[in-house]
Amino acid sequence: MITMLRRGLILLAVLTALPLQGCADHKEINELALVDMVGVDEREDGTKLAYYQIVNPNGVASSKTGGSRSPIYTFAFKGKSWAEFSSNASSTIPRKLFISHFQAYIVSERLAKKGLGELLNFLESDPTRRMATSVFIAKGSVRDIMDTYVPLARSPGNELRSIHELQAKLTGRADRDSQVKTLVENYEDGSLAFVSNISLSGGEPFDTTKRYETIEGNRGNFTLSGASIIRQGRWIGELKPEQLSTLLLVLGKERALIEDIVLSKGASAQLEMLVRPRIERRLSLKDGKPALRVIVKPKLKLMSINAAGKIDSVMLRRLERLFNQRLEGRIGALLAEAKAKQWDLLGIGRQIGRRSGSRWAAAKRDPNAWREAEVSVSVRSSIVKTGVLLTPYAGGSAP
Repeated sequence: MITMLRRGLILLAVLTALPLQGCADHKEINELALVDMVGVDEREDGTKLAYYQIVNPNGVASSKTGGSRSPIYTFAFKGKSWAEFSSNASSTIPRKLFISHFQAYIVSERLAKKGLGELLNFLESDPTRRMATSVFIAKGSVRDIMDTYVPLARSPGNELRSIHELQAKLTGRADRDSQVKTLVENYEDGSLAFVSNISLSGGEPFDTTKRYETIEGNRGNFTLSGASIIRQGRWIGELKPEQLSTLLLVLGKERALIEDIVLSKGASAQLEMLVRPRIERRLSLKDGKPALRVIVKPKLKLMSINAAGKIDSVMLRRLERLFNQRLEGRIGALLAEAKAKQWDLLGIGRQIGRRSGSRWAAAKRDPNAWREAEVSVSVRSSIVKTGVLLTPYAGGSAP
């Protein structure tokens, strides 16, 4: 009986303590400055700049009741090292910075050209930071990007991440691996990272809550425009949106692709890639030099066609040939530019480094062996879905 009473008292004490613990956690959250987005830059004299976009809970609450208080505030700081910003923030922000779950990291192009090694070392040394956070290169002022309101979300960081995910999913013009952890992981072996470029449409930020009272959706909004090429933390070039889409296709990372195919004057078709393509790669030695052969095998869907006649096997094979030729032309032009600018877009150097055997010893010792590699890429598509119509509608005159 005494034992049962003792257990009952212990259970009652635990249940009584639970609400108190919840209150303590709630109080702690109210004392935090929740960072939604971070921007970094560096002046020519070495002065480092950091921008913290912090959620204003009262502003978010007022937006639901028709108020116009700002849902976010951007605080700017400058210093000599990245490590000092967290402590500097306490001189202005009356809450403790909470930066473990921010949505996006914005890096200025001039900082990326100087090198991100010091910044990456700082980020990696903090185990509380999310290394899977999306990272972007600012094609313009980081301050402007951090000071703009966006039309469809109270959180600019959330909107930016959503735009990036949609671009990757629907158009293939953004790399899902545009993340801080990719920059860190690729730093040692020299593999390239493709970081999405960001700019503001119209060139000017929309820095007041009047943004929510205007119909101008494009003004001051985010725009993605291709990707910067980063090698060992340093900017070495950039790819246009179509070039990035082409490269991701060859790398087997592309999931979305739509191509317009011209059959003849006034006749055309539209093909859509259904799933991520199957990629066959073979790296070998040819006359002592590396040779890489890549075969891309996408499965396609015929979305629409404007041409006379039936959609038979002859027409489908013709569409496949035209698609293959179009893609191979784009791939060839991209690889020619990459060779001229010394971009190892296909990661040939890394593949050589993983080879074993005495035959590869000389190539592995030569850091420039990938530049001498003979590369051939061919596309072998197959249309596997055509819809239900065998003969396109031809139209006709009205009665």
